[in-house]
Parts: sequence; structure tokens; C-alpha cells
Amino acid sequence: MKGLSVDLLLSELGSHDATSNHTRLMRDLLVDEGADVRIVVQFVTSDEPVTLLKDWKATANLTVLQHAIGSDIADRAIRERIPVVVNYHNVTPPELVEAWDADLISGLRWGRSQLDQLAPVARGGLAVSEFNARDMRSAGFGDVHVAPVLWTLPAAAEREHRLAPTNGGTVLFVGRVAPNKCHHDLIAAMAALGSRRPEAELVLVGSMASRRYERALRRLASRLGIGERVRFTGAVSGGELASWYERADVFACLSAHEGFCVPIIEAMHHGLPVVAHRAAAVPETVGDAALLLGDKAPATIAAALHRVLSDAELRESLRSAGYARAANFAGPVSRRTNIRALAGFLEAGR
Repeated sequence: MKGLSVDLLLSELGSHDATSNHTRLMRDLLVDEGADVRIVVQFVTSDEPVTLLKDWKATANLTVLQHAIGSDIADRAIRERIPVVVNYHNVTPPELVEAWDADLISGLRWGRSQLDQLAPVARGGLAVSEFNARDMRSAGFGDVHVAPVLWTLPAAAEREHRLAPTNGGTVLFVGRVAPNKCHHDLIAAMAALGSRRPEAELVLVGSMASRRYERALRRLASRLGIGERVRFTGAVSGGELASWYERADVFACLSAHEGFCVPIIEAMHHGLPVVAHRAAAVPETVGDAALLLGDKAPATIAAALHRVLSDAELRESLRSAGYARAANFAGPVSRRTNIRALAGFLEAGR
């Protein structure tokens, strides 16, 4: 790619979301390959060097649009028929959030509509999971390659045997506080777990995508009598996030819709056993390295969490499987997969 130009398009370059982090790492990857790279955004939200959409001219050899929600930047690609490669991180189905916060759904409906409109314009598709690739093909994309989300973490703490959980255990989930992430199911499961582990704690790490939903969650925890055992941290730094992964005893994900779910891989990288709901891309992400459940009934989830927290042999088995699974998505592996896909689009476009 030496001497070639690449533009990476997204609405804004945020601080804590997987799409923004992926974009930064894709930039670094392409620069390492010798390309001249610009990140193009609608809104400036950081001090990093970016090009504003209003100043952008589509002259690059390759233009990659990061698509996860409706945006003016996607509209411009559609309107001007710019042959972008759509890097699809999935758009949350509006019906998953409407009952909790109807204000969130307009951008989701817009994003899903744009996916259909991008298909006849785009050079091709890059999906972060096979689950997402199926969504793209159903929208009319022909040439779709699967390449995982790019992610990076400092080396995990020394992988010594974790001690048995104390004070009932700490259950961790990492993700935006948004209805599709199903924090309400986690809170209900923690209430059910209380009969066996009355001191168990639930830690919810992530920025607030919906204040309305957050308020509903706090009311739910209070009504179920576990308000003091549910902690909302809000957005945290990378160091704080790593600390929570190291301090927790089990990672639980009951999300109804994930296009990949980077926090699951991060948890495995840090040696946390994972309990997850069988939905969307989660089974594809976890492989055989998690306790995967098809039933989200509070009693079922509570029983699974109690089993993991009580059974040292099971914890060690999940921990070992998780390390191996996370290695499948380690930086060098994902970098090679992404660069092969992008190089293929460049070659096809010549």
C-alpha cells in the first residue's frame, strides 16, 4: 500500500467506543503499510488530527466508511455515489430499544436504511463478524469479507491462579448503558443470585447512552432490594478498565444484540470466566470458551453464575479456554486479516 491514500470515515472519533478504537487501529495499520491516511469526521470531539466532512474531497485510492448508526457522512457517500468500502459494525434493531427509550430509535432506523442504500454504491463490505456479513448480504452487498474488530490491550496481569471469590463474588459487565445491552436482565439475575450469595456485587462499566434507561435500572435495582450491590462506574480510563477486569470474578453478558462484543474478548484476555447469552454475534465471538446460555430467566442466569463462582475447576477451564480464544483475535492476527481484506479491495479497484 506504499504511496496510496486511504480515507477512514465516521461520524466522530470518540474516546471509549469500539468503532472509534477500531478506526484508530486501522489508521495505524495502514500507516505501517506505507499508506497516507486521513480520518474524516462530521464532528470534532477530540484533539486528534482529523479532516472535517465539510472540507473533505473524495480523492483517496480507498475510502472506508465505519457504519454503526445513521449519519450525514453515509448520506454523502450515497448522494455522491462514492465507492466506499463499508466496514459494518452492525446497527442495533430499533425494536430492542424503543420500549425503554424511544428517543434512541431515529438514528438506528436511519442507519439501517442507509445500509440498504449503500449496497449498490459501495465497492464492497468489510464485516467484523459473520453475523454482520449475513446482514450485509441481505441488504444487497455482494463482495463481503469478514475481518474482526481491531483491538489492543496492555499485557494482562500475571496469569496466576485466581483465588476463590470473596464477599460473594464480583460480576462484571462492560458496555454502554443502552437497552439492547440488557443491563435489566443482569440486575434481575443478581437479585435471584442473592438467595445463594447475598453479598455478591454487580459492576456495570460503561458510558450512559440513555439516561432514561439508567434511571429505570436504578429503580429496578432498588425495587429488587439490591441497590447497594449494583455499581455504575460510568466511562472509565483504560487503566481503570483493566483494573476492573483484574478485580472481578466472572464476566456476564446478557446483551440481546452485539455485532462482535470486544469486552468479552478483553475479559478473556484478563483471565475472567465468561457467562453469556446466546444471541446475535456473541456465540461466534466466544466460540467454546464461555458458558453460553439460551435462557435468560433470572433463576437460570443466577444458577450459572453461582456455578462458576463456586466451582474452581470450571473457572480454571473457562479461564484457559478464554486465553486461547482471545489469542485468536490478538493484534497481529486481526491486523493480518484486515490488511488482506483492504488490499483485496484496492487490487479489485485498479
